Amino acid sequence: MKYRLFFAAVALGVAILPVQKGSAQNFPYQVFERYLEPLAQQIGMPGLSALIVRNNRVEWSRGYGFADVENRTPADIDTPYAIGGVTQAVTAVLIGVCADRFRFDIEQKIRLFVPSFPHDVTIRHVLAHASESRYRYDPAAYAALTTIVEQCIQMPYRVATAVEVLNRLRMGSSVPGLDLARPEGEAARQLFDPDVVVRYQSLLRRVAVPYRIGRNNSHTRSEYPSYGLDAAGGLVATARDLYEFESALDRGEPLSRSTLNQMWSQAIVFDGGNNRISTPTGLGWFVQTASGEPLVWTFGHIPDASSALILKMPRKNLTLIMLSNSGGLANGFNFEQGDVTTSPFVKVFLRLFV
Repeated sequence: MKYRLFFAAVALGVAILPVQKGSAQNFPYQVFERYLEPLAQQIGMPGLSALIVRNNRVEWSRGYGFADVENRTPADIDTPYAIGGVTQAVTAVLIGVCADRFRFDIEQKIRLFVPSFPHDVTIRHVLAHASESRYRYDPAAYAALTTIVEQCIQMPYRVATAVEVLNRLRMGSSVPGLDLARPEGEAARQLFDPDVVVRYQSLLRRVAVPYRIGRNNSHTRSEYPSYGLDAAGGLVATARDLYEFESALDRGEPLSRSTLNQMWSQAIVFDGGNNRISTPTGLGWFVQTASGEPLVWTFGHIPDASSALILKMPRKNLTLIMLSNSGGLANGFNFEQGDVTTSPFVKVFLRLFV
């Protein structure tokens, strides 16, 4: 009900908006742009950065509102955001690197590496959010994969993230943890050369200010939680850097195509009785079909602070990336249940591109 009138307007707009001569290819992007800003305003989002990638090229990008409302700092695709659970997709890539480079077997029991893990399941189960032998979105359980990455790659998780993902995939404006600029991050800073720490801290001074959305779509300044980096969350990235990440995967870096296909296909996991568990996940990603189109996606949500969404249509070589300095991209949409089409942003996107 909340967005019914909005989507009626979208449908009408798609039907009647004129197409300028020679602009038919750009028409969906123009319509998406036309409706994105009022939708963000309707939700009450202070800042939003978005881009659309087709065939490994940025076809459209925009920033809306402010990364810092009080200082009137505009949001753009080079604004760093805390991306929360999108970090899980990076973890899946690191474990994929382990599988390709070291023949690491994700069918091993996780207790071989994390003896205190509460359930006797495989690493695959944890990657698929099925650590209780049923699907349940559980970032705390997923965080146990931090140890898996460290033991396989033989580096601290932060360093592995920096070396194997941020540096290798040219994500030069991303930072492995907000705490690298906080007093509690001294141990983390010791993992990196001083000049690298200086660069990270410079980037963190530009991180979008977090906001809480209140009544009547108002927003008030809030604070990020005191949090470092682990397999489940903590990464800081820009929309442009996430484009580099997604495009590298599409090109076959740093994973083999067979490993990527496993990651982006529904995970095959079993309960203790050899009954297959139905999940809306691949390995570290969500997977589903909408309007006959396979979707691969991931999201992040730091309540009252930030949110992030990456949606891929692999058959169309099309990717949507959206970052915000409020919870507006995730609030109330129950992404944890595994259905990205509950998002009004995704509904508009699918109407235009499927």
